[in-house]
Amino acid sequence: MEVRKRRSRSLDEEGKEEKMKKIHVEEKPNNEERPLEDQKKSPMEKTSKDKSKERKKSEDQLEDGKKSPMEKRSIENGANKRMRSEEGQLEDGKESLRKICEDEKKSPMEKRSIENGTHKRRRSEKGQLEDEKKISEDQNKRSRSPEDPLEGGSKPKKLRVDTDRPAPLDIKNYRFYSELASGGFGQVMLASYAPTKQLVAVKIMKKKPDKSNFAIMMKEARLLKVARGCTFLCHSYAAFQSELEAFLILEYASGKSLMEMINRKGNLPMGRIMFYTAEMVVGLQFLHSKGIVHRDVKPDNTLVDRDGHIKICDFGLAAEGIFDEERTSGVAGTPGYRAPEVLLKANYNAGVDWWSFGITMYQMATGRLPFSPTGSIVRQYYAIEKNKPNYPYYMSQEMLDLLPKLLEMKENKRIGVNGNIREHSFYRTVIWEELENRRVKSPFQPGMPSADDFTECQQTFSANVRKEETNLEDFSYVDPNWEGQG
Repeated sequence: MEVRKRRSRSLDEEGKEEKMKKIHVEEKPNNEERPLEDQKKSPMEKTSKDKSKERKKSEDQLEDGKKSPMEKRSIENGANKRMRSEEGQLEDGKESLRKICEDEKKSPMEKRSIENGTHKRRRSEKGQLEDEKKISEDQNKRSRSPEDPLEGGSKPKKLRVDTDRPAPLDIKNYRFYSELASGGFGQVMLASYAPTKQLVAVKIMKKKPDKSNFAIMMKEARLLKVARGCTFLCHSYAAFQSELEAFLILEYASGKSLMEMINRKGNLPMGRIMFYTAEMVVGLQFLHSKGIVHRDVKPDNTLVDRDGHIKICDFGLAAEGIFDEERTSGVAGTPGYRAPEVLLKANYNAGVDWWSFGITMYQMATGRLPFSPTGSIVRQYYAIEKNKPNYPYYMSQEMLDLLPKLLEMKENKRIGVNGNIREHSFYRTVIWEELENRRVKSPFQPGMPSADDFTECQQTFSANVRKEETNLEDFSYVDPNWEGQG
């Protein structure tokens, strides 16, 4: 009886354990159920499953075998790139972590030093940007239009160093051939602007150590800008400077000067004299309307351009601001062409230009001066006062009437000051409006030679301006309408 009870309890306990196992198995996730099921499978089922796996593996290998070498390499390359990318990210992470650890180990002093270095680099980069901006602004100022006045406005107090000059403002871009003229001012050279091979005249003025000629250089550059308003005045294309020289780039007058024409021919025909002097009248009246007295009118300063028209040049001795009753003084000009009031060292006005104009006309007609240019100033004055010019028989009646009115001792009675010279009978056939617009055909057209027709000669000049004491402020400019600058 007891034995049956024990067996019954044993069976009950086994039944409970089986139930507990089933509950435990049901609570496990699916991924743990599969191994348990596999354990329950028969050896035949396991063998069948293994064969199925082997067949699938064999099919995959067969599929890989069918792929082309290009496809295999592409797959391998993709795998390699993914591996390298993962390795690179890992290395970057390690490097960032290493820097963070090093920064944490650094002392506060070292950290401040690094921060200061970063700030300095930023300030340096900002300073470089500001310097580049200033240089750009300076170049724009140097390249402004010649129409802009040199005076007036705010002037920069600091020296501008011409670092990156525009091509027309660099003497290295000019080729020199021969000397056209020379004097106390320096010299004028025939040259060409290399980029376009345009022939130009370069006026080279030496800077004096005492700066005594600085004002003359500045004045001439300024008046050349004013001269652009009249076709019968010499024009400039550019102006710039070096340490020891100032350069004016002028239009080249291939017909040379009236003086050279007089020397070749001895005297000129009446028709040619009328044409040239009429254009001179237009040029002088334009200057006088601007309050400018030339003070050195003569055949040497009267050029003939490629088309045969007049160009009055050299404004270095000119006086400015002479309007209405205003006067100036000083013994200016060339001996033989000076008016009596200049020789007397009196105050004078634009009448001195009309006297010099009369001397020039007389010289064109005769090939000589009417009064002796030698001796002292007093001697020259008495030569004018006591001697009358000799008027040749071949002069026209109109010229014989005009010349004495130009060579009048008293300036207030001199034609040009007293009366309009355009209305004189000598110019009765001139249509002034046509003349002013260069529509009157010139008696002689010299044309323009080629730069290739000349032989280059070497010229040496000083370096660009580096010192404040040798700098001519606001001197440099380029005519924006200069077609020959390329």
